[in-house]
Amino acid sequence: MPVWCKQGGEQAPSDHTVFNWLREFQRDNFSVQDAPRSGRPSTSVNEQTIDARFEEGQSHCVFDIITGDESWFYHYDPELKEQSKAWMSTTDPRPTKIHRTKSAGKRMVAIFFMKSGLIKSVPLETGATVNASWYVNTCLPQVFKAVSERRETRGLRGLIFHDDNARPHRAWITNEFLLENHVEQYPNPPYSPDLSSCDFFLFQKLKNQLRGIRFNDDNEMLTALQRVIDSLTKEDFKNCFEDWFIRMHKCIDTEGHYFEKIN
Repeated sequence: MPVWCKQGGEQAPSDHTVFNWLREFQRDNFSVQDAPRSGRPSTSVNEQTIDARFEEGQSHCVFDIITGDESWFYHYDPELKEQSKAWMSTTDPRPTKIHRTKSAGKRMVAIFFMKSGLIKSVPLETGATVNASWYVNTCLPQVFKAVSERRETRGLRGLIFHDDNARPHRAWITNEFLLENHVEQYPNPPYSPDLSSCDFFLFQKLKNQLRGIRFNDDNEMLTALQRVIDSLTKEDFKNCFEDWFIRMHKCIDTEGHYFEKIN
């Protein structure tokens, strides 16, 4: 273990970051802060990283990609304005709208999936915190066990692991865990929720179906969440991956500019 990992624990900078600092120090730049930026680097997604590896999403390698993230799910999440609209005649009285807010009760859930379908959902234990220790000791072992059961003959061999740049995902113990399991990491470009399949597809799809429903406790909410997850079809996941590659190409075409919709 590098000395900076022993001193800094799970929040220590990665080897790559330290080597970058060393290179900058040799150029008389002694700042370890990120340089100002307006958004993601325009080179964060390029033709080589997409086409050469995955043939525009047509390569069978896309079935080796697993992606996931964590998000809060609430005991009560109010409907969106669009969801609460109703048809009315011109003579109907205007309905009274009550402004509702999200409940205090909530639970963090990590969800991982592949093009072939859902792999695993892992609720955060009550009172626990999403940190690198939880990620590598509780969450990822369950995810990788589910992957191995799904891919009986291959297990984790050839698996390509995609997640975002949250600190627990980039901690040195996470990198070590992936290396020990011979799993390749394929990180999401920074500042890019529009390129994160959990953000543009999974979480909004799940949450929209739970909005407006009031749950009494965590168990009731988690049961309903699992029902919604189970209702997703193979076609849903297939379409998500196709959308994902379209978005990556749009990122290239717009030279790295952020966008919400691909239409």
